[in-house]
Amino acid sequence: MRYDCIIIGAGVAGLTAGIRCAKEGLHTAIISSGMSALHFSSGSIDLLGYRDNAVVYKPFEAIDQLTGTIAQHPYTKCGKPLIIEALLFFKQECEQQGLFLFDNGNLNHFHVTTLGTLKPTYFSQRSVFNEDVYSRFKAMKKIVIINFEGYRDFHPQLAAAQLSKHSLFANCEIVAKQIEMPQLQDDGKYPHEFRSIDIARIFEKEANIEKIADLIRLAAKDADFVVMPAVMGITNFNQIHNKLQSRTRLLVYEVPTLPPSILGMRIDNALKSRFAELGGVYIAGDKVVRADITDDVVNAIYTNSHPENPMEAQCYILSTGSFFSGGLVSEFDNMYEPIFKLKLHHEPERNKWYNQNFFHRDSHAFLQYGVLTDESLRPYDSNNNIIQNLYCSGAIMAHYNPIKEGCGSGVAISTGYKAAGQIINLLKRMS
Repeated sequence: MRYDCIIIGAGVAGLTAGIRCAKEGLHTAIISSGMSALHFSSGSIDLLGYRDNAVVYKPFEAIDQLTGTIAQHPYTKCGKPLIIEALLFFKQECEQQGLFLFDNGNLNHFHVTTLGTLKPTYFSQRSVFNEDVYSRFKAMKKIVIINFEGYRDFHPQLAAAQLSKHSLFANCEIVAKQIEMPQLQDDGKYPHEFRSIDIARIFEKEANIEKIADLIRLAAKDADFVVMPAVMGITNFNQIHNKLQSRTRLLVYEVPTLPPSILGMRIDNALKSRFAELGGVYIAGDKVVRADITDDVVNAIYTNSHPENPMEAQCYILSTGSFFSGGLVSEFDNMYEPIFKLKLHHEPERNKWYNQNFFHRDSHAFLQYGVLTDESLRPYDSNNNIIQNLYCSGAIMAHYNPIKEGCGSGVAISTGYKAAGQIINLLKRMS
């Protein structure tokens, strides 16, 4: 089958690009090899959290400075007006599926991590940040951090100890509590076997909400905030959150947990559902293994499941991610992009790929390695020729550090949105 656009990879970048293409009426397919990094994420959208090892409070001002100094950074190739446009697009498309994202205007806000630290971010889901959280934060006197007995992927005592060290909580009592999860689900599991997804399924059953809410209310007596692991359902989270807050009369705040991340899964589900709603074709569980390229134009790609049957499109977007997802491959003395064999930015000497100190403030050099592209996000092949109908987006791109800069999701959304726009404009001119 021939498509207008084929997107390789189904993370934030690939899904953003797919939704934009499908919304413009392009016959679009996304090929996903498996679980995306969203299942391991915080579920918040980081725009630019750090600059020169300092916390960024005004991300758009920091983006102005960054784009004026780092010519090859993905944000420079996108430009601030397009970044703002892409963020609004992403927010609106999530809202179409009932996933509401909240921001702090032109400022970053902070979300609590599973370790009890504070991390700057730009968009968060309603159970993590909203107007009520913002307005009541400064007046809070008591926070109760709750965990469910037997759930080992969240440690309220550790979170409480860390939060108590922060100056923002100097005048606030922080207490860790544990409640016993009633036997609401007869599935033969012991409590210690429960993961976040198991507890989320318990929350999804409406009959359980009142019992859980009553347990929370008793444990969090006199609290201003209740902090709990992010397990309030995968699909009905809005209703569950509303019912919990209504019955407990408390402000209930979710903290991302160790994988699988329920907050990340909500974004993943919303984006996939929106893509399908717009008529996109989602091909799951298959991996693109090679491409047919003639005269700097991709003619077709081939997958692991159908090695002899070409998939053809007018344009392609490569959104396979970095080393974590297999978009880039490193060997003992080599590094390469496995599908198109694209030109990479990286140091040839392995001992320069990383710092000996894992938690070094300058992070690791390999996090900046990736595919080189032109201003239109088209990559170069090994002979330094631009591949004319292939575009790149997300973590596969070079010259930015998503960890050190706190900008992974922002780059994914911006470059996915721009890559789709390049294709839309190109096909319009050709028609």
